[in-house]
Amino acid sequence: MSFLKTITPSNLREEKEKFLTDHSYNPQFIYSEPFDQDRLAQYGTPQAEYAQLAEKILKQSFAQYSEQELEESGGVPLTQGEVEHKIHTFLKMHGLEQRYELSWSGTYISRTSISTDTINLRLPVEFRQESLLGMLYHEIGTHALRQINYEQQPWYKKKKKHGFSEYLYTEEGLAALHGLLPHTVKLAYKQARLYLGVAYAQQHSFSETWAFFHPYITDLDKRWTIIARLKRGLTDTSQPGGYTKDLAYFKGLVDTWRWLAQNDFNCTQLYYGKIATDDIPKALEQNPGFKPLLPSFFTTDQKKYTDEMREVGSKNYLNLHD
Repeated sequence: MSFLKTITPSNLREEKEKFLTDHSYNPQFIYSEPFDQDRLAQYGTPQAEYAQLAEKILKQSFAQYSEQELEESGGVPLTQGEVEHKIHTFLKMHGLEQRYELSWSGTYISRTSISTDTINLRLPVEFRQESLLGMLYHEIGTHALRQINYEQQPWYKKKKKHGFSEYLYTEEGLAALHGLLPHTVKLAYKQARLYLGVAYAQQHSFSETWAFFHPYITDLDKRWTIIARLKRGLTDTSQPGGYTKDLAYFKGLVDTWRWLAQNDFNCTQLYYGKIATDDIPKALEQNPGFKPLLPSFFTTDQKKYTDEMREVGSKNYLNLHD
């Protein structure tokens, strides 16, 4: 069983019902098998520099827009048929229509996730025009293409042997950046909110973290899902702590944007596989003539890509010289 499944409480539904009738209650989670508690912090702990930047972005976002305005800025809602058509079109543009099939279910926790050969989508459909494009850029244009390029490398499934490091921060950071590109409002408030949420959950109980999120997420189901993610791994959620993997989205976004800024916003080398920015020299050395499959939103108009990336940096205070 994967670690994520291991730390998913078996009594999540029951504890949710208890909590939603009493917001002062701290859920008592049960797990189907024991696990190493140290792994809850395997992706690090919150850092003051990133927390301060995240707070600045979050404050600016909600000073300019309401939660509803941020949600609706993505355009009109789409039907399931429209979503499927656009996904198939995007896959075809990259020659991937035979690789992936779509799977829809009301039981999925994430709105979208991608595996080796399946794109999982949660019902009911929750996409708007811009958020769908953002998902396509994130899941297919980043995760899928990096995986496909990784499969062509001499170090495929041998990264540990070849000394490659943990790549999650670069992986999720690049995907998060690409997910922002199609949006009119290019504020990384979701990633900033999650970073601050992890930091808060490390010091507070479930019910206190719930109150912290109140100004930023009014939908109770959505807020429950996020806080359950942050506090998973604990049995007694009145205690501080939880799983820190969600730090990766914001820290990765910041660090990867700064790498791109230093490399003329050319993302080609990031597509050598599922690698961290620090391992790019090693990847180039091992396969110098490799030509990675790149996303259409980069190859068709690199100036537009650069301009939009610069806008993301400007809106979110990512330039170290600002």
